[in-house]
Amino acid sequence: MTIDEFLGNLTEEYGTAEFKYKGKKCGVEPETKCSITTYTMWYGETWKNYTDIGNLLSDPFFDGKSLNDILSLVDIWF
Repeated sequence: MTIDEFLGNLTEEYGTAEFKYKGKKCGVEPETKCSITTYTMWYGETWKNYTDIGNLLSDPFFDGKSLNDILSLVDIWF
C-alpha cells in the first residue's frame, strides 16, 4: 500500500487501519469531534494520541521506526 492510498483510506474514508508488526497488533484510528480530527495509534499495549497526521507518520513509535518506515513492510486492512 502506498502512503497516498493509506492516507486516502484513513483521512477521506475515516477508516481504522489495522496491521501486525513484529507479531504485535497495531493500528491507527481517526476520530472527528467538532470538525477536528485526532488520531490514536497503537502498537501492542502502547497507545498514543496525535493531532497532526504528519507527526503520526514520522513518530518513531514502532521500536524506533516510524509508520512511514514500516508502511511497505506490513499488510494494512481497513
